[in-house]
Amino acid sequence: MTTHGDLSHVLARRAQGGPGELSAILALAAQGGDLIDFTGGFPDPSLFDAQLLSELAAKSVSTAPEVALQYASNRGLASLRESLRTLIADTQEHTPAENELIVTSGGVDALTLATKALADPGDAVLVEAPTYLGACTVFTTNEAVPVAMRSDAEGLIPESLTEACETARKQGAEPTFAYVIPDFQNPSGLLLSAERRAQLVNAAREAGILLVEDVAYRDLAFDGSYLPSIYQLGPDVTVQIGTFSKTFTPGTRLGWACGPETIISAMAEVKTTTDQCASALGQCMLDAYIREGHFAAGLPAIRHAYAQRCAALLAALDEHLGGAATWTQPAGGFFTWVQVPSIDTKGLAPAAVEAGVAYVPGAPFFVDRVTDDHLRLSFSRTSAERMDEGIRRLAGVLERARG
Repeated sequence: MTTHGDLSHVLARRAQGGPGELSAILALAAQGGDLIDFTGGFPDPSLFDAQLLSELAAKSVSTAPEVALQYASNRGLASLRESLRTLIADTQEHTPAENELIVTSGGVDALTLATKALADPGDAVLVEAPTYLGACTVFTTNEAVPVAMRSDAEGLIPESLTEACETARKQGAEPTFAYVIPDFQNPSGLLLSAERRAQLVNAAREAGILLVEDVAYRDLAFDGSYLPSIYQLGPDVTVQIGTFSKTFTPGTRLGWACGPETIISAMAEVKTTTDQCASALGQCMLDAYIREGHFAAGLPAIRHAYAQRCAALLAALDEHLGGAATWTQPAGGFFTWVQVPSIDTKGLAPAAVEAGVAYVPGAPFFVDRVTDDHLRLSFSRTSAERMDEGIRRLAGVLERARG
């Protein structure tokens, strides 16, 4: 067949609309130059132990090529699953059974599998306001309907889960699960209190829906502390999804999900129709990394590095935007959430890039994606020395916008 010109008319509806916000973030991250980039939640590559990782890869291939270079089970290698069960038990006081855990190709894959397993087209998925913009893309691509719950300065308001269920049903959408990020939330950086976590579990049980808990940043409390996870508090109503992109490497594309066996089994079946299995070589490397003690030993240095960068960013905000904006005070993770009253941060983003600084506008983090006066700043990949100059540039852009 001969084709000419624009072929957008042959695309499925889910593929139409051009590049999304995540694609734009990835493009900015690759731009380099003098741009001070506060956009993507990427780990700092200087924290990767490249020598150790190369040794682990070589050992995996040389000692067990029939495992490392072969297809793996759709649930993941048995040895890594056992390591993950132990790792989860170490900080959550609950050990998933062997058939209650699956290895995934990162956190987004885990969320995609959960959505495909749990949500029929037209079903509602309850989300925080704001929430991770990549999650909403997963939901809408799979024809689920995101419905917002309410949040305040301390994070998600648990009783709003019941309200959102009622809202969804009034819209003709049956709520199937609520997606939450309780630890150093993306984008707000907030840590949901232990009390609210327990209340959220109770609300989910009363409403008869599941919770999907994203723990991407759980290991990154600057002081190394942990609150009880939602999975720990309610394993009967929770599917926990996690990623090693922030604490190992994103390039190996590894994550996990644990929860009730019926759901994990359904997710495993879905995986056979997506990428079949997570990378066997990456799984061998990660398994050795955990078993040899490198994962636990490396966390303090990672936390310290991000704590320093966060402190530098917050000091720069105090210096250049004090009185002109408000922002969250994260105690871990990668992000702070900034409000600049009366400024359309999406409309201002191109001028900021032109001035040499990039951020993510707030609107895409909300279900309705309306004009919004928030923006997200990531401190994970920008050096502490560049924070002050980046916020000075941002302050200049905001000042000019206010006229």
